[in-house]
Amino acid sequence: MSVTNLNHVQKAIAETGHDTPRNVLPQALALLGLASLIFAAIPELDLMVSRFFWENASEFAFKENSFLILFRDTNRLMPWVIIGAAVLLLIPNPYLRRLKYTPAPHKLLFVLMFFATGPGLGVHFIKILVGRARPRTLEEFGGNAVFTPAWEFTDQCVRNCSFISGEAASAFALLTLVVFFRRQYSTLYLCAVGVVAAGFSLNRVVFGAHFLSDVVIAWGLMFVLAALLWRLFSQSAPQIDTLFGYRNSSR
Repeated sequence: MSVTNLNHVQKAIAETGHDTPRNVLPQALALLGLASLIFAAIPELDLMVSRFFWENASEFAFKENSFLILFRDTNRLMPWVIIGAAVLLLIPNPYLRRLKYTPAPHKLLFVLMFFATGPGLGVHFIKILVGRARPRTLEEFGGNAVFTPAWEFTDQCVRNCSFISGEAASAFALLTLVVFFRRQYSTLYLCAVGVVAAGFSLNRVVFGAHFLSDVVIAWGLMFVLAALLWRLFSQSAPQIDTLFGYRNSSR
């Protein structure tokens, strides 16, 4: 490695020192384990919550609510907006140099990798593996499928299954954008966006499209994945940023 490249790496280390990862993986695993145990011990909890939105023993009435439909569609659009913006920011562009602040490439790659492996491939693999039927297809709610608890492998669903919720996973992905904020603003961001993301996620339960456990366990799994990926990308930040020729313009 040349002296110039070594200086670039050292500079990147100094600029990304505040990205030293916090080891939240134990907490993420504990929360995922706790959620899984609760729904394993009380599987009826899913049916109790879904029945709350089952109106007049006929249908999930809120699924026709225009505001909630718009709310759902917004959540479906957000991932594509974020992915598109992240890709554009990674492509070398002389106009981006005029920006006061450009996101570090390792953070952009972290977000893209999270979307690909979490709400993307990971969710669809689990759906196929578990095969859980959606609430609105159950016998209890006018369908012909049989209820099965979370994590129980079954053949009640062949495609587009209930467990886990992909839209809850993509809603959680909004929280990963906290890496672009300074630490003094991170708590405020997580609280504000967390409320919106929780609304996006629980909206699917209101529609009868998912059980409560589909949403809660999706968040637990995404938390674990985010903790693993961020540790990997933050530890490799100097090398990644130097590879992309990144210069921290905010300093």
